[in-house]
Amino acid sequence: MTYEETSAKQRTERFAMSHLSIEVGHLYAEGLSRPDVLKEEMASAAAWVHGTTEALTKRLGGRTPRVSTCYLVDDYFHQDLPEPERLIAVIAEAAADAGLRIDYLARESACADMGSLDLAALVADRIVFEPSPGTNGSRPPVARSGWLCNGVPSPEPKRIAMGAAEQWSPPSQNSRREHSVFLDVELWNDTGRGRRWSCPMLAAVWQLVRLGVLRDQGRRIGVPEPVENVVPAEHGHDPDRPAGARFPETWAAMPPILQLNAKAFPFPAYRSVSVLSVDFLEVEHAVRVICGAVRPDPGAIDSIRRSAEREGMTLPDELVDRLSYIFQGRI
Repeated sequence: MTYEETSAKQRTERFAMSHLSIEVGHLYAEGLSRPDVLKEEMASAAAWVHGTTEALTKRLGGRTPRVSTCYLVDDYFHQDLPEPERLIAVIAEAAADAGLRIDYLARESACADMGSLDLAALVADRIVFEPSPGTNGSRPPVARSGWLCNGVPSPEPKRIAMGAAEQWSPPSQNSRREHSVFLDVELWNDTGRGRRWSCPMLAAVWQLVRLGVLRDQGRRIGVPEPVENVVPAEHGHDPDRPAGARFPETWAAMPPILQLNAKAFPFPAYRSVSVLSVDFLEVEHAVRVICGAVRPDPGAIDSIRRSAEREGMTLPDELVDRLSYIFQGRI
């Protein structure tokens, strides 16, 4: 009798990829109170999109690159957002004024739960923490503590009565360059209402979805829904409801990822760039620590690598090295 692992029979779904996914913004609730700031950020993002696309064209030897743009709305930590119809109109207007197109719009809450799939938990289960030499096992594993670090923290001093105080030793970063930049990241906390995922954890899921490396038993995760397929729920005769509304009244009823542009290049891409406010720098540092510890589906990684090679592209072995950022402050 021959025994085989289930994974050996699992078929990895393949799909079209863009060369580059550009995130042109990440909207927090407070951003809506400053439409002028939103328009400034869109105008700056538009310049980066045009410049990045031109640079990529040169790298591809003059071939037209497949570049898709996306925008993330924070409906996880801020559930009091204006209804989708109004908010999408605000974002679309700011983008149009800047001469920018937004191909895809995603909900941050979908990075926690995408339909019936507990997506953040799926990613958390793929985190592999490799203890550095010299660790003594006193720190609980990530799966129990909900904390992930990029090295070895300072050890807790032993408290011995009448004993000499232990000498302090600093934390140490794995793969450091001369000096350490140690970071300890909270992935979640458990509350009376269930598990609450952290912003860096959800942002890490978002980046991995954009890179197309996540699978559910070999199947693709995060297929965008074309805007023409979205049907608003019955809303009666609400006088505050915009005439000809196309979207549901709540964000929870919206698709996880909405395709706004019918002619857009594919949502997943070989590489990603995020054009963000400098306020996100600390969060994205944490995102890189998380993504560096995730071991995605090997079939997905191999499929994407071979697809890129057929196009004459070589992808970095480390997944985190496929992420790039442009942090901008107000000038």
